[in-house]
Amino acid sequence: MVSPKHVMLMFTIIAPSAICFGAVYRVGDASGWHPMFNYTKWASSNKFHVGDTIRFEYNAIFHNVKEVTEPNYRACNGTKAIATYFSGNDSFTLDHPGHRYFLCGFPYHCRYGQKVKIYVVGEGSSPSPSPSPVADKNPANSASSSHHIFSVQFVTKYLAMVILVLFYLF
Repeated sequence: MVSPKHVMLMFTIIAPSAICFGAVYRVGDASGWHPMFNYTKWASSNKFHVGDTIRFEYNAIFHNVKEVTEPNYRACNGTKAIATYFSGNDSFTLDHPGHRYFLCGFPYHCRYGQKVKIYVVGEGSSPSPSPSPVADKNPANSASSSHHIFSVQFVTKYLAMVILVLFYLF
C-alpha cells in the first residue's frame, strides 16, 4: 500500500508536467497600453494560442480597455463595446480561436493607435513555445518582458508546491 506521503510526492512531481500553461503576454511589452505605440507590429510579432493570456497595464485615470467587434475596431468606435475594463491591470485568457479586438475608449486614443487586434490560433495547433527574449538595450525593460514574468510565476508556484510537500513529508 502506498502511503499518503508518497502519493503527495508523486503528485508534486507529476502534476506540473500534466498541466498545460499558456504564455502570458503584456500588451505593448515594456511600453504598456497607451497611444502612439505600434500595436499592429507588436501583435504580428507574437503568435497567440488558445489558453494564452494577454495583460493590459495602464494608468486607469487616462485609459481603459474595451473589447469590440471588428467593424467598431476599424471605426474606432467604443460606444457599443462587448465589454469595458478600467482597472489598469486587465487580463484576458484567450479561450477560443479567431480574432479579438481591443481599443481604448478615451477620446482620440484609438485614432492615435491605442488599439490592438489579436489573432488566436486554434487548439489543434501546437501550444505556445516559450518565446525567446527580445534583446533590449535597457535591462529594466527586458526584465519586465511578459514572457519573463510568465516564467517567474511558473517557477515560483512550482517551488511553493514542492516546499509544501517537503514540509508535509518531514
